[in-house]
Amino acid sequence: MAARRWRHTSLGPDELSLLSTLAMSGSCPLCSGGVLSTWDFGLVRCAGCGLVLATEVWRPAANELLNAEFFDDEHEPASSFWIRLFERVNNRRTLRRLLDAGKTAHGTLLEVGVGTGSLLTAALSHGYRPYGCDISAAVCSRIIRTTGISMYCGQLQSFPGNDLFDVIVMNHVLEHVADPVALLNAARRRLKSGGLLHLAVPNVGSWEARYACWNCYEPYHLLYFTPDTLEVAAQKAGFDILSVATHESFSSWFLALVRTLRGQRLSHRAWLAVHQRKRTSPGIEALYRITMIVARVLTLPLRRLQEALGRGSEVILLCRQPS
Repeated sequence: MAARRWRHTSLGPDELSLLSTLAMSGSCPLCSGGVLSTWDFGLVRCAGCGLVLATEVWRPAANELLNAEFFDDEHEPASSFWIRLFERVNNRRTLRRLLDAGKTAHGTLLEVGVGTGSLLTAALSHGYRPYGCDISAAVCSRIIRTTGISMYCGQLQSFPGNDLFDVIVMNHVLEHVADPVALLNAARRRLKSGGLLHLAVPNVGSWEARYACWNCYEPYHLLYFTPDTLEVAAQKAGFDILSVATHESFSSWFLALVRTLRGQRLSHRAWLAVHQRKRTSPGIEALYRITMIVARVLTLPLRRLQEALGRGSEVILLCRQPS
């Protein structure tokens, strides 16, 4: 896989100040390396393993504090017909990967970071016995109220009891945590012998990530992985790697270009403004989503090429608890 060409430019006062701050900060949470360099868009990169980080990663309890800032108890995920449709497609893709890996839908499945809970209900309808784990009390209460599925509110590391699971799914969770190997170790301890872990994270090595308005540069993301760095994290936690691939979401280019044309990179303030405004009317949303689907069809050759080259917008890793 070709390495990304990192910038080698003279440093301005702001970058020199950032490097000075880094010299007093912690080490890389993946390889413990202490050599960090400035990267694009206010992020930094570990020279040892290539992990890209937001400097918030060294803020104590960063994940919990950012979760409270952006997803408080009043935050309700948007749930239109279109969003439910896209979630159904994504859930079907996740469950198909589990089946392709030989994990039949008759065991227990734990999802860490459940979002709207749609994967849990999809897993239930496919024959799994699903459970959820999330640090948001509001999310847990909503899932229990609307689905009746058991939820644990807290970190996976403190999950109570001695229950082991056949499958654990962590889709777009690892980029939120300051210590990815500790979370993966906790997942391995909760899997049965031969149990399967499904990971999905944004791919900072994707072509869209060269744009400052890539839709995965979110102010609450702490880490940015490539296929290589995600594989390193899973291996450090003691997993056997089954497959590493990239998936190119049909909306990734569309959203990146729309944000770029609007000059919209989501700072903390901008993110809150976007997500607190009134919901879009059904007619406008339908036009927007149909345009997105058309873009999906037109970009299909490009998306397939990206996936083949490991440059898709999402990294998908399947690994197994050693027998």
